[in-house]
Amino acid sequence: MQKTIVKFAKYSALAVVVGLASGCASTESVKMAEEKAAEASTSASQALKAANEASRKADAAMSAARAAQECCDQTKEGINRSYKKSMNK
Repeated sequence: MQKTIVKFAKYSALAVVVGLASGCASTESVKMAEEKAAEASTSASQALKAANEASRKADAAMSAARAAQECCDQTKEGINRSYKKSMNK
């Protein structure tokens, strides 16, 4: 996701540069292209922040899930030991 956002921003900037280098752009269209590139950069930055936050939350959820699984495994072991003891009597 993050790579896609960064690629989008790079290609947007590249499109502006190519448009300017071709020499067929008027001053107004150059300004409009620069504004669009700035908007794309801002959007990409916001999306990157959101992706980083989502990744942080996913890591926290994974940590909680692992802790819960460990607890379940320990409970299962205890129940199995108790069952085996009761069956041996």
